[in-house]
Amino acid sequence: MIDSRLKLLIFDMDGVILDSEPLHENARQMMFRRLGIVPDDTFPDPVGNSSSGFWKKVIEKCGIEGEPVDLEKEQYRLVAQQIEEDQIPPSEGLKELLLWAIGNGIKIGLASSSTRVLVDDALRLLKIERYFDHTVSGDEVSAKKPAPDVYHRVLEMAGIPAEYAAAVEDTHTGMLAAKNAGIFCYGYRNTTSGAQDMSAADRIIDKLEEIMYTGGRIA
Repeated sequence: MIDSRLKLLIFDMDGVILDSEPLHENARQMMFRRLGIVPDDTFPDPVGNSSSGFWKKVIEKCGIEGEPVDLEKEQYRLVAQQIEEDQIPPSEGLKELLLWAIGNGIKIGLASSSTRVLVDDALRLLKIERYFDHTVSGDEVSAKKPAPDVYHRVLEMAGIPAEYAAAVEDTHTGMLAAKNAGIFCYGYRNTTSGAQDMSAADRIIDKLEEIMYTGGRIA
């Protein structure tokens, strides 16, 4: 039985539509070596947070030259390179969920804190861009997650009120963004995203297909 209230299903990108956190970590490690940086436990946690914000703190801590946005671009370039060279697939069950949504007249959105370049590269390389009706990136809004801006923009583009939407997020920051926008949130427990606080999620899932099995319930 499909929840007839669900009109829009919005996905986070990193850690949800693909298991990209290990790719980001590989990219950061490559950059650390190039920059002569030895990271330690005092470095900020990058998972679920702004990459440019992460590099801003690294620059301040290590006294290296460079601009946060340029280092972010380099990180994202290396992530896209890994997706292409290693032929990284979409997350398990994602395509089935996308087809289920389309078959039930549910629009599909993406709300990511990553840049437009990485969003477009990832969707293209994963060969899933045709499934998404509306996509918004972190560099297209005033504030990144946990601010609700990316979600507000997707809702506006789709012309659908928050109470008829659901989000899929794997990090505490992302879940807060969805809830700050008034959207029902599925907390996707992705082990490579680390030990995330899932308390903001309305329902916790271990597999994306569980959304189908529950009929996309948003209450």
